[in-house]
Amino acid sequence: MLGEVLAIATALMGAASTILSAETLRKMDPIRSNAIKTLFSTVLMLPIAFVSGEMNDLTAIKAQGLLLVILAAIIGFGIGDTLLYKSITLIGVSRAYTIAYTQPLFTLVIAVLFLGESFFLMHLIGTILIVISVVMVLGDADKKCGKVNMEGVSMAVATALTWAIGTIVVALGLREISVILANALRYPVLSLFLFLLSRPRKKWSLDKRNLMLLSASGILGMVLGGITFLFSVQLIGAARSTPLSASSPVWASIMSSLILKEKVTPRLLLSSLIVVIGIYFLTLQNL
Repeated sequence: MLGEVLAIATALMGAASTILSAETLRKMDPIRSNAIKTLFSTVLMLPIAFVSGEMNDLTAIKAQGLLLVILAAIIGFGIGDTLLYKSITLIGVSRAYTIAYTQPLFTLVIAVLFLGESFFLMHLIGTILIVISVVMVLGDADKKCGKVNMEGVSMAVATALTWAIGTIVVALGLREISVILANALRYPVLSLFLFLLSRPRKKWSLDKRNLMLLSASGILGMVLGGITFLFSVQLIGAARSTPLSASSPVWASIMSSLILKEKVTPRLLLSSLIVVIGIYFLTLQNL
């Protein structure tokens, strides 16, 4: 059960990370916010790797594993998140996230076909239930959005695909490189990639509060959440760890209701029940 627990912990930390960074997105360019968050994550991840002894013999690192984890970060975080942010500007937050969080279905299919992971009907049911719960909870927002922009929809679908591909690629890389070392080496490259995309020569609107929020968001979502997710992938495979960790929007809504005193809707209660049932199906070992 450790792999399942780690995946759910990833979802909880991802939810907390989302709440922390949500305010900064109102004042800052999303790509710049992501770049700064990744930079903070890099600064913390490197010392962790040194203390754990993972950096003692870098010459022993297999080039293929290193290339795969870096490529996964660029595909998933770099390209995927950028597409998501662009989609948000065109079709709104809830629509973009609803489509993007169909990712577990893509990941399940790709993992079974290309990674040779086992397929169980119960796991498919659990994955579908979690996707439905996310769609339900995100459907509570942005009800005033106008006509759907197909370009935004296409970008959101592309986000789901790139996230899924990124997950599969990193799963392949983890066969040859440790979790701690994978994050320590891929985050600096990802940070540089995002800064290049963010047009760094233009003026940056930063204040101490936003820096603190992005730092805390990076620690929870990328450092701690990144470690727990990759360990989960190693233990139970991408097809099962992805839908469990992708339940974060539901947990974020629950946290917002409890911490920020946002309204608890019947749809939120029902989606919470569905995600729990989905988790139950995904923890079953076989049909």
